[in-house]
Amino acid sequence: MKLALNSLLLFMLLITPINVSGQSSLRRAISQFERGEYYEALQYYQTLMDSDFEFAVEDRIRIAHCYYELNNIDDAFTAFMDLEADGHLSGYDLFVYASATHRFGFYDGAIELYQRARPQNPGLQAQIDELISSCEWALENDDYLTNVRVNPSAINTYGQSFGIQFYGNGVVYSSASTTASDRAKDKQGLSFLSLYYSDVVDYNIANTRLFSRNLVFPYHVGAIAFTSDYSMMYYTRIVRIRGGGDRIKIFSVQYDGKDWVNEKEVPFNSEEFDNAYPTVSADDKYLYFSSNRPGGYGKNDIWRVERKPNRTYGTPSNLGPRVNTFGNERYPFISKDNILYFASDGHQGFGGLDLFRAEYQNGIWGNVQNMMQPFNSARDDFGYVINPTDPTMGFISTNRQGDGSEDVIFYVQYLEEEETIEPEPEPEPEPLVIPEPVVEEATARPEPIVEVPVERPAPLVAEPVVIEPVAEEPKVDLAIFPSSFGGVVTSTFNGTVINGAGVTLADAFSGAVIGRASSGSNGRFSIAIPDTYRKEGQEFEISLVKEEFNSRKISANIMELNEVAAGSLTMTPIFKQAELNELSGISIPYRAEQITAEGLAILDRVAAYLLSNPNVVIKLNGHTEARGDRLGNLDVSQRMAQKAESYLLTKGVPSDNIIPRGYGERYIMNKCRRGKLCNEEEHLANRRIEVVVWRFLQ
Repeated sequence: MKLALNSLLLFMLLITPINVSGQSSLRRAISQFERGEYYEALQYYQTLMDSDFEFAVEDRIRIAHCYYELNNIDDAFTAFMDLEADGHLSGYDLFVYASATHRFGFYDGAIELYQRARPQNPGLQAQIDELISSCEWALENDDYLTNVRVNPSAINTYGQSFGIQFYGNGVVYSSASTTASDRAKDKQGLSFLSLYYSDVVDYNIANTRLFSRNLVFPYHVGAIAFTSDYSMMYYTRIVRIRGGGDRIKIFSVQYDGKDWVNEKEVPFNSEEFDNAYPTVSADDKYLYFSSNRPGGYGKNDIWRVERKPNRTYGTPSNLGPRVNTFGNERYPFISKDNILYFASDGHQGFGGLDLFRAEYQNGIWGNVQNMMQPFNSARDDFGYVINPTDPTMGFISTNRQGDGSEDVIFYVQYLEEEETIEPEPEPEPEPLVIPEPVVEEATARPEPIVEVPVERPAPLVAEPVVIEPVAEEPKVDLAIFPSSFGGVVTSTFNGTVINGAGVTLADAFSGAVIGRASSGSNGRFSIAIPDTYRKEGQEFEISLVKEEFNSRKISANIMELNEVAAGSLTMTPIFKQAELNELSGISIPYRAEQITAEGLAILDRVAAYLLSNPNVVIKLNGHTEARGDRLGNLDVSQRMAQKAESYLLTKGVPSDNIIPRGYGERYIMNKCRRGKLCNEEEHLANRRIEVVVWRFLQ
């Protein structure tokens, strides 16, 4: 008896430090969550996850909200889906799950969830009705514009980048520094942004550098706008206010011929609300901006204020209910032809922030229209700007790549109608003129652009020669094809980014290597695509290599590179145990919602291994082909993952060692993405349940 008591006492002493540490981390996580510090809260929760801490339902709900507030829609959707499967969602939590489903692109499922959440959220019913209408609109407007291409730009080498404006021969935008420390992060765990400048050469980005050392601050700075003569710049930055907390304010600076100086707050800033995302009208008369100031129609509205001499202003006025909604209206931009472009999550759209355009008629802003796909996606799309010298070219900012937690800049190019070009005999040479305005002394930009005179060559005199006209071969507009391939490499083991992964892009036909890159500390890489390979029908082979990871090859058409970058750049670790290495990455086939005999034999092998290694936890990831109803595919994939789990349970494997998860058609393993022509065998290859070693029990 005494021996038993001593053993029990020893056991209690051993586990007490673990429990005390866990409870301390949990208290800190809850405290940070209640303060709105979701990134910090998630760090404490992640520590507990790594130690296999058993969470209460309330904490699981908090974790899901952390993901959602940090814009990590993939993990938020998964976390809420698990809670819903266990019957733990109701009230506002159910509404947020519906919103995550909406932003995930599953509109049918979002409608059903919104309808269930509506009676449980009386104060949100009008908003929920609008969101249901938005989902129905998205289902009816699933087509893509065929006269525009939206592709990743090369402006993503530093991680998150957004808020771009044309300037001189290039662009200015906000981006994270490559040398940012862990301390230089915001509430979302993202590095603070500074302003950078890049040249635009033949529609490609080059020579990136810091825009101005006078505009480097200890917090975010961005969302910039210039007056038409480039003598003044407006921008947004975060400032600390008395009593703690921070506000978003608009500032202006002047160019003195050498640098940007004389920073000054606009007088309509306040300690009580935010002002952000300024833009100047083409005639310099008005400054447009977004604000949550009193007198609006929703969370953040678009306002405008008259600009007066000596950096003075009139009284801000709201653009009205045709533009502003119950939600957020942000990132206004006024084009030369006085069209307002802005982002909103309140108008009917595809989820998150969508891009819209509005017209000014009879003294009222109205006729708001969604800019459709590919401008918009189920994620946040915002910050559309147009090249002042070429209205067919522009940029947008978006978080449609990866899990949605980072914003990057995409290139926009409108396609012109093909024209029949009649050959002209002996065309007269034209002088070369750089299409940039001549800037005077007081308002000269840094590195001003100067016109380069070119002498007109003397005409050649020759005997007339009769030449049969030859139809000129139409030139291929390279802008419709991506100029670079980039993304984030992650691990299938726990979803973390992989530093130092070697990525090779090769021609699938000849095997010639087009470019190589190595992923950085944020898992991101970028490879430029030469013009030679920017053509219709171009096929690539993408290779991923990293020590202690299984190498991988992916085939993709040039127009599929964006989809590959968004979700297929994953690698599976090589584990020390030989059997474990063979286990992770196994694919279990199924047909007609039944696991095949081959699949059952594989599951027998998995069960034997798990019974011999009770500390290993696996995920059973269900996948479908990209045909039929998207939400139906998600349901099928979850049911199949659960069928595989049930089979393992019958073999005696504990439920703690298995996590079933359905992903629908999100991760297609071959070229057969939605809308692609494939034979039946190619489609069926995507019906699978993948085994992924997830973690180890303590």
